[in-house]
Amino acid sequence: MIDTEVIDAKLRALSHRLSRVASKRPASVRALAGNEDLQDIVARNLSLAIQACIDIAYHLCAAQGVVPETSGAAFAELARRGLIPGSLAHRMQRAVGFRNVLVHEYTKVDWKIVMRVAGTGTRDLAAFGKAVVAILERSA
Repeated sequence: MIDTEVIDAKLRALSHRLSRVASKRPASVRALAGNEDLQDIVARNLSLAIQACIDIAYHLCAAQGVVPETSGAAFAELARRGLIPGSLAHRMQRAVGFRNVLVHEYTKVDWKIVMRVAGTGTRDLAAFGKAVVAILERSA
């Protein structure tokens, strides 16, 4: 069973984080690369927005009786079950990889990529949020 209160709270967190990214995203990569405070704000809010999506994906999988081994697998499982489009699952899996770079600092952060994700990449996160709302509406 889907706990709609948990999902709603995560959707609100996602919306808030996306709003923060939009309001703090500078006009250029140069501005971002030269301002450590903006880097922290944008990167942190992107990672938290992606984490909210991951949390939702795991929760939806658990409601289906599935425990995915990885965050990326959670999105793949949602697509396999027809809850989200496969193309969206793939983009969300890429977002998980991006989040891992930001959080775990596997490699040096490329601020050009961060700017791209802060601009067009947030659309994927918002699309996932809309897909989740549709899932909730169908299960009501």
